[in-house]
Parts: sequence; structure tokens; C-alpha cells
Amino acid sequence: MILADQYPGINSKDFKKFLEKENIPIVFTAVNAPFSNGLNERLNQTLVNKIRCKINERKGKIAWTTIAHECTEKYNETEHGVTRFSPKYLLEGKKFDVLPDELKKKTTHNCLLQDRKIALENSIKSHNYNKKRFDKNRKHHELKVGDYVYVENGNQLNRKKLDELRIGPYEIVDKISNSIYKVDTGHKKAESNLFHITKLIPVVKYDTKTL
Repeated sequence: MILADQYPGINSKDFKKFLEKENIPIVFTAVNAPFSNGLNERLNQTLVNKIRCKINERKGKIAWTTIAHECTEKYNETEHGVTRFSPKYLLEGKKFDVLPDELKKKTTHNCLLQDRKIALENSIKSHNYNKKRFDKNRKHHELKVGDYVYVENGNQLNRKKLDELRIGPYEIVDKISNSIYKVDTGHKKAESNLFHITKLIPVVKYDTKTL
């Protein structure tokens, strides 16, 4: 399965046809919601910063793709701050420490399985801690199919200065998950009608009897 944003190249008809032929499902993240694929976005941010530093370090010109390969290899061989193991070790069982080979402790299959379990526990612990901090200031909306909402009008990068910040109201036609909703905006591409709950503002309903 592929989880991807709505980048035009990934969203092309030819690529979708290929995935369908190979029986590979693809799920698109909601509009203007990079945090829907947070792990990937955070990794990209880390690698881009490393690539930028490497490019600025070198005096001679070199293809950024070559530097990207070097940075990716280094990242995979470096101990992660949360799991406490390097990605390459967890995937392939290969350790990259400073000890000479004769002093390294041989990694058995059982050791690798145990370390993978520890890495998962560390990841879950970190996730729960971060979620607890985030939820302190989170505003929760109860939305359901049939409700009308306003949606963000693009984002700050592609929106003109005097354009409306919100457009609508539009009807919610489907609930994809607890955080993703399908909204009838009239857009031809189905993926462009998927919105994260944080990008939706419910229409306030007033009771005419109390007015």
C-alpha cells in the first residue's frame, strides 16, 4: 500500500493505471494536511536539512542526488533518538558502531527480534507522550454526514492576499475515518474532496425559537 500526498506526478493517470495493474492500493492524504503522513514529512525535513548542510560544506559542485544518497545511508546507519537503534539494524540486523569487528557482539536472530520489540515499545511510548501534549490544546468537533462546513481556500502559498480564507458552505457526504471527511466541493478529482477535520469549520446552526 502507498500513502501519498496529491503531488501531480503521483496523482497521474498513468501511475494509477500501473498501480491498478500491479494490484497496489494507494491512499491519498487530505488536502493541505501534510501531518496526515507525519512520519514521512518529518523524515523528509531531516534529510533536506542534512543535504543542505552537505551542499554548503563542499566547495566543488556535485549533484544533489549523490549527496542525498550519502545522507540517506548515514541516516540509516545512525542510532535513532526514539527507538535507540539504527534503521538499518532494525531492518537488516547490521550494526554500525565504532568498535572493531573482533570486539563486536554477534547479533543472533533472537536478539534482533527482541531489539525490534524494544524499538516498537519505545516508539509507542514516545507517540503516546506527544499525543498527550498535543491533545491538551486540541479543539474537537463532532461532525457527521449531512453537516455543512466551510473549508480552507487553498493555502497561504497559492492564495492571493485578498482571497477568502474559507469557502463554502459544502455538505459532508462521507466519513472516511475519525479525522478525514469527504466534502462535496464540486471538484472533479475525488481525492481533492478529502479534508482533514482541522481544515473544516462547521456551520453554526441557530434555534429560531430562541431568537
